[in-house]
Amino acid sequence: MAHRVVQFDSFRFDCENGQLWSGTQELRLTPKAAALLAALLASPSQPVTKQTLFATVWKGTVVSDDALTSCVQELRRVLQDDSRQPRYIETRHRSGYRFIAALSELPSPSAGPPGSSAIAVLPFADMSPGRDQDYLCEGLAEEIINALTRLEGLRVVSRTASFQFRASGMDVRNIGRQLNVGTLMEGSVRKSGNQLRVTVQLIDVETGYHRWSERFDRDLQDVFAVEDEIAEAVAMNLRGSMLSSQERHSLLRPETGSAAYEYYLRGRQHLPRMTRPDLVKSAAMFERAIQLDANYAPAYAGLATVHATLHEWFGGGAEDLAKAESSSLRALELAPALAETHAARGFVLTLSRRYASASREFEEAIRINPNLFDAYYYFARAAFANGQLQLSADLFGHAARVRVEDFQSLALQAQSLDYLGRDEEAAEANREAIRRAERLVDLNPRDIRTLSLGGGALYRSGEHERALEWSQRALDLNPDDMGAVLNAVCLHAKLGNKERALDLLERAIAQGWGHRDWIERDRDYDTLRDDPRFQKLMARLK
Repeated sequence: MAHRVVQFDSFRFDCENGQLWSGTQELRLTPKAAALLAALLASPSQPVTKQTLFATVWKGTVVSDDALTSCVQELRRVLQDDSRQPRYIETRHRSGYRFIAALSELPSPSAGPPGSSAIAVLPFADMSPGRDQDYLCEGLAEEIINALTRLEGLRVVSRTASFQFRASGMDVRNIGRQLNVGTLMEGSVRKSGNQLRVTVQLIDVETGYHRWSERFDRDLQDVFAVEDEIAEAVAMNLRGSMLSSQERHSLLRPETGSAAYEYYLRGRQHLPRMTRPDLVKSAAMFERAIQLDANYAPAYAGLATVHATLHEWFGGGAEDLAKAESSSLRALELAPALAETHAARGFVLTLSRRYASASREFEEAIRINPNLFDAYYYFARAAFANGQLQLSADLFGHAARVRVEDFQSLALQAQSLDYLGRDEEAAEANREAIRRAERLVDLNPRDIRTLSLGGGALYRSGEHERALEWSQRALDLNPDDMGAVLNAVCLHAKLGNKERALDLLERAIAQGWGHRDWIERDRDYDTLRDDPRFQKLMARLK
């Protein structure tokens, strides 16, 4: 979908994405402030009443004038505007506000800010003598993905989507078209002892020709410098400019010795797979990294995320939660300027229902890195569990814009919008969630998460038989996958299959799952609430 992008003075604002730019710098806005600015820019030079702004920005939610005043103050602070001598936002006494600066329309990009380019990074090929460096190949590619997401003007496909093409044998031009990108990065890694050779190519999807290639022969200790040089080369090739000073600063991260970093990458390799055995392996790798470097914050953040996930989804008890608590605190103590440490801390605080503190951590993570998907996604889940439906809808929407191939954030946004009574918006979000889910299932028919959560989206669109088919496929692939089980509970409950739903819920709780706050807020369970068996199951949850 094309975006409306406007310019006033040195500022650019994407009215759909809610992104504000000044030159090469993105100026971080909260979701409500961005929505308020978009509402004012929809009627430039015209007074917009408070009632209109409340109806537009806080749809279906009753808030006081203080909420509106706070958003206006935030905009003025970011724009360096003066309420007494305004250049941008004029107060209309007791009635509303007016945007008074001259606007010009900019060409509409297909995604992201003006001049954006889309790139996917494929997992690197292992050319080492023992062909035993899979973790390093995945880890380097993922670290480069994370670095590129911090650069202005680039849309970067997530690991989840691009890693589906590992060793696919498909022509790179077909892969690029499948991922809807103009440029692909592929490469290889050869590690022998402590010597590292990384070869990287940028390939133009349209022509199949190399836009740039480079070989790096370094000591393994210099891997961070290699990652930075690759990010610099991508910026030059895809947008024709060097990294800004702010971008260079954003790429700074804690460094460590080569051995600790290797174990950290091994931990990262297992973490996204979301099975209990993989999470246990991931924890062991992060622990080993910490043994080698007791001050390496990313390893503590990874360890906190592992134990928080085990606690939430796999029956982890007090020990897992305590480990997540101590690890997240240590990560934050060591690297308070790293967005990932705040996101991990927010996730842990959510599990203890310390929602206000969790919100502050998520907000700080987003301030440091406005493109960190996990910060928006886990913040949105926390908001839903805490009954903040409007906030959850906004945050899931931001997550879906940060990672444009992700479907789960849109599926959950549709749920929040539905509960708010915003039927048309919910239906639109659900349709887009299904479109994205179908694309992912085409790429990987064994994608359990997409099949199970996508089944719920298909149900909401009225495709009940197909919803059941997707849900059952997910359960057949892994009957103990908690996401598959719980999404199946919700689907069968809505279809009136109460006994099947309760059987599945009992299985989940018996394995230790139980997020009581989420169940209490999730209306998918409503048909079960009067059932004595359901009430007994709920009594087992804390």
